[in-house]
Amino acid sequence: MVSDEDVSRDDVLVALNSLRKAYSKAKVNVSNDVLLLRLIWADVDTDRSDSINGNELADILNRINFYKKKGDIDKLYNSFAKMMGLDRRGRSRGISFENTVTILHKIKRDSWNIKPVQTIFFELFGEFMNNNKIRNRVSAESFMQKFVWKKQGESQATLEEIGDMFKALNRLEVADVATNLNLEPNDPNSSRYIDKDRFEAFLMSRGNDIFDPEAEKFDPEIMDRPLSEYWINSSHNTYLTGDQWQSRSSVEMYMNALYRGCRCLELDCFDGHRDNQNTPIPLVYHG
Repeated sequence: MVSDEDVSRDDVLVALNSLRKAYSKAKVNVSNDVLLLRLIWADVDTDRSDSINGNELADILNRINFYKKKGDIDKLYNSFAKMMGLDRRGRSRGISFENTVTILHKIKRDSWNIKPVQTIFFELFGEFMNNNKIRNRVSAESFMQKFVWKKQGESQATLEEIGDMFKALNRLEVADVATNLNLEPNDPNSSRYIDKDRFEAFLMSRGNDIFDPEAEKFDPEIMDRPLSEYWINSSHNTYLTGDQWQSRSSVEMYMNALYRGCRCLELDCFDGHRDNQNTPIPLVYHG
């Protein structure tokens, strides 16, 4: 790929690694559903206008497996665009990424009679606040005691750690429909409260992963335990690029698995052709 004599392969690798690191650092500030939409948006917004029209919205909905009739999508798009104050010309130009996030969140919210996260939120922290209003936020103290300590069993967690987590969650770009607390990072309440949307984002994030990242750290002093007590990062059907029925096999998947930390790979070995001594040569082949 590198044809310029003044540019080495290492320069290209440094640039690519810098991009990867910047992306990994940035994506933690975006919730999973918004991150997915950004990836789809890059494909759908082909003219790079930073806006989409009704047809492009239909394409996005199709890509996230939410199927509606074309007329229903047009009605949804026009209704929302009017609510945003766009005239016919404005609706023709399209709506922004942030508007699209709001539409998708509204569709997700309205498709449930009772949204699951709302049920969980109310069961954990109560449906009403002290002022008898419907609960729209939870404090760090209540979150720690009722969820982290009691439900998750993480009794070592401190209020300071919860406050830092709340600050990160309140910086997170999430999809919402006018239920967001919209706390600025320098607002003292950003470490004291989160709303249902950010609670949902936390439940689906790596911060709530069932696997303890501390277990990945190598400790040479505990290498004499039975094999069953160790976590082994393994891969099944390593060679497949996708699902087991329709995808192809590729040697690149082994490189991908090793790069991601897998140390137990699967190879399907068959008897291949025989050499001059009539010994079968192993053949790695799927199916």
